[in-house]
Amino acid sequence: MDIVKTKDAAELLSVSQTTIKRWVSVFPNFFQKDRFGHYVFSAQEIELLIHIKDRIDRGETLDSIDLTTHTQPLRPLQDKPSLHTQDKSMEDVVSRIDHIERSLQQKADEVVSVQLLQQREELEELRQMIQQLAASFETIHKPGKAHSSHEEIHPAAAAMLQAPPRKRGLLRSFFSFL
Repeated sequence: MDIVKTKDAAELLSVSQTTIKRWVSVFPNFFQKDRFGHYVFSAQEIELLIHIKDRIDRGETLDSIDLTTHTQPLRPLQDKPSLHTQDKSMEDVVSRIDHIERSLQQKADEVVSVQLLQQREELEELRQMIQQLAASFETIHKPGKAHSSHEEIHPAAAAMLQAPPRKRGLLRSFFSFL
């Protein structure tokens, strides 16, 4: 068994990934993260996890477990090679990933901005329709007059009744379900 990820370690010990992460966070000198911030476990570290699980199964608490008697701590994080010592191709990959993340964030911001503008336009249209309906309602319910045609009601309401319904744009239809 070379290197095991958190998910595999959790399956091996029959506990959740959250439990593994909680255990290793209590003992940061014994469990290291890789350069991406993920825990990976060697055979020695899996033995430590098994030891922790056995002690917890016996009723001990995490803060009462002492791993220094079980084995020596691993080398500290500062001894690990930094990203600057990696070869040039790894730096290029990281640079490309950063560029893609920035582009993706910018595109997401643009989409949200377009959606907000469309929603504001729709709200304004709804406000205008409400005003027109209110004016029509007032005109219809004035005492002493009987209205039988569109010409006798408010001109804005008559225009709305005679105008064909507007078609929604493709972009608006696409984003309306979000």
